[in-house]
Amino acid sequence: MARGIGEVGVVNQLPDWSVLLAGIVTQLGDMWFVLVLIGAFYVVTRRDPSLTQYPLRDCSFLLALALGAYALTAVAKYAFGLPRPPGATIAVPPAWIPSIGTPVYESFVTADSFGFPSGHASKSTAVYGGVALVFEQWSTRRRRALGATGVIFAVALSRVVLGVHYVVDVVVGFCLGGVFLWILWTVAGTDPRRSFAVTGVLGVLAVGVSSTTAPLVVVVASLTGIGMWERWGTVRQDYDGALR
Repeated sequence: MARGIGEVGVVNQLPDWSVLLAGIVTQLGDMWFVLVLIGAFYVVTRRDPSLTQYPLRDCSFLLALALGAYALTAVAKYAFGLPRPPGATIAVPPAWIPSIGTPVYESFVTADSFGFPSGHASKSTAVYGGVALVFEQWSTRRRRALGATGVIFAVALSRVVLGVHYVVDVVVGFCLGGVFLWILWTVAGTDPRRSFAVTGVLGVLAVGVSSTTAPLVVVVASLTGIGMWERWGTVRQDYDGALR
């Protein structure tokens, strides 16, 4: 299935520094960065009541968004089984990058597995859109939405610049993440137990469709989230609220 619109030819003409910059920007949508960001949000919001009155509840919702978007994208990737653009797994480091930095450079600018839709685009849309949605006391809704849109666009563009996705991949990823955010907010609201229940189901579905064990992490994390919230969540939420 041909789904490119000529972006590969344009990308091949870009200078080395733009590829490195895209590799750095794309980390904003990588799972490791998203998880660190959510943890940082919890630490900051516990100290600053101007962001949210319920740090644990809202950060749990963001975590569920990250896990669910990952699982949902995995289901779609394996269901369609469409490849990435040619050369997505190959990186030629610029001469000015020392040999010790080559592995890091390669990890930043390459990608393997199936390419449709973009997981970075879907995860960024869900999580950063969720940040704009739940942190109602942080700035204005317009500014939060503009900020989230800017990050999402930057991540999506970086995936195309790196040559690891076609434009249609990131567009569909954006739509998938947006729909998932809307569904999770509609079904679960800010109730972490419902949110993690949804992500757990998606994780099981991803395991079945992909026949791999990687999505099991989503299932285990979702069950752990439900258990921890049942054990400590309500008490912690009340405590957080009492501090405000």
